[in-house]
Amino acid sequence: MTEDDSGGLQPGDASEDSSRSDLIGEFAASGLVDAEGAALGDQETQDAGPNPESIGTTASRGFLWANVGVFTRYMSALLLAAVLARTLSTADYAVMVTLMVVTFYFDNALDLGMGAALVYEQETGISERVQVAFTANLGVTAVLAVFSFFVAPLITAYYHLDGYTNIFRALTVVVILSGLTTIPWSLFMRSMNFKARAGVEVSRDLTRVGVTLGLVAAGKGAWSVILGMIAGYSVWFVLTWLVVQFRPRLRWNLVIVKELFAYAWRMAGTRLLGVLALNGDYIVVGNRRPDQYPMYYQAFRLPEFILGAQLNAMSAVLFPMYSRIRAEGKVAMRDALYKALRLVALFSIPVGIGLALLARDGILLMYGSDSAVSVQTMQILSVTGCVVGLGYATGDLLFAIGRPGVMVRINSVMVPLMLGAMWIIAPYGIVWVATVHLVTAVVFTIIRQLVVNRIVDANALTVVKALIPGVIVALCVLACALPVR
Repeated sequence: MTEDDSGGLQPGDASEDSSRSDLIGEFAASGLVDAEGAALGDQETQDAGPNPESIGTTASRGFLWANVGVFTRYMSALLLAAVLARTLSTADYAVMVTLMVVTFYFDNALDLGMGAALVYEQETGISERVQVAFTANLGVTAVLAVFSFFVAPLITAYYHLDGYTNIFRALTVVVILSGLTTIPWSLFMRSMNFKARAGVEVSRDLTRVGVTLGLVAAGKGAWSVILGMIAGYSVWFVLTWLVVQFRPRLRWNLVIVKELFAYAWRMAGTRLLGVLALNGDYIVVGNRRPDQYPMYYQAFRLPEFILGAQLNAMSAVLFPMYSRIRAEGKVAMRDALYKALRLVALFSIPVGIGLALLARDGILLMYGSDSAVSVQTMQILSVTGCVVGLGYATGDLLFAIGRPGVMVRINSVMVPLMLGAMWIIAPYGIVWVATVHLVTAVVFTIIRQLVVNRIVDANALTVVKALIPGVIVALCVLACALPVR
């Protein structure tokens, strides 16, 4: 499942609205948020220290607004995946899948953790540190833009997409637009101004969908996808600068760069390894089983849409919230961990199990396919999503206390083992690739939880108890659904 903060793992009916309300209620009941009160000021200059009431109110409302933006992002991706599966040729559809994957990697590479460092520091205003971070990112953007242009032939060769090189060269424009937006975009999260951020996201995603579908209707094929992306990223860039009121000034201060990079490099390493952990399977399947590559993407999209949308929205709130709670000490962080685990488990475990039960109908409804391979793959990936979801509480805590290096060390072992196993087993089919994903997620989520328990002195039994409500709800889902399957 993906994290686009990068990233990386999408909601829509009445039951989902109810679930969202329950989640906010859990925040309030647990003490992680205050269900009432005025929101912390939306403006950047109103950032304050760790006032518990302000933090709680902002987290609660931030989660709601973060869901709006995340919903449109994942809903647009799912809509395009479903519509284009019926309108594009098999080769053009494979191009669309690869464009999504490659863009995701470029987006994560463009930050270098500078944006996360700004969130971590909890400074206010568009200061010299922000301008230095922006200047540093411009250099990275220039390098990656040149790289993306010249690597295009290698991408098409690796994914067996001969004849589409110019489409992938056009990704250079997307890389430039993304690089110009990354640092200003992080200021939304630092101030927890998720309402304004959601407005920008909705505009970006509606533009992308509208342009893409319009060009598909005009018969532009795979070019529709890349031109739609360029249009969406252009709107994202312009609106972010306007709303944040960002006025770029090229500043270079080696002392500030070193201070930011002291945190950022660990965050960047964590992000890169995390992206490979959650999306490295696309790299393997695209080369080893190109015949099942589109099916794997489709099987991934529904769990990513439902689970990923909520988990990423939750993560967008937990990281800055943990960063503010950090000043209250280890006991406060430990209590927040227990409550966050209970919240995440209440969502990810039952929803993941429910998605596994709905895999057959979901694949048929969304893509018009009854492929048993796609169904089995989605079932396994849905259960994997349960496990991956539980890791969000520990991951954001490590980032907030300045220990992303722990994630780097864990993932530096996990990622090579997982990708190596996938590479070996991929010729046997995508069901086996998904199985490797599941086994790896179980083993290393447990390891990470044990490490975090030691850092914050968390009690293992209390951690297990935090998962029980989610397990009970999942058992109820199974009891109700299995008899009618």
